[in-house]
Amino acid sequence: MTENDTSTVRDWLRGIEVFARQLPEFVTGQAPAEPVELFLRWLADAVDAGVPDPHAMTLSTVDEAGDPDARVLILKDVDSSGFRFAGHASSPKGVQLTGAPRAALTFY
Repeated sequence: MTENDTSTVRDWLRGIEVFARQLPEFVTGQAPAEPVELFLRWLADAVDAGVPDPHAMTLSTVDEAGDPDARVLILKDVDSSGFRFAGHASSPKGVQLTGAPRAALTFY
């Protein structure tokens, strides 16, 4: 398979099994009022299921030009005041968060 053979790549990607297991049902009316409680429950379920690196997360921000920027980091702590990860205010992520204090965290 080569990069230029898009039909082969497409077929190969479509042949990969998606969500090889039954996903749990999510009933919004039964979710706890505090989102951290739900996140920690999901994280514990991931640990119990043997998901590799369940505390790895993608932190998505925007750079000075407004372009998206994402980096995989490790979650260090979480509580009702927020999610914490290793980084410095002078790092690229720190500068981006200072300039545009909004971000998205994505966990698998």
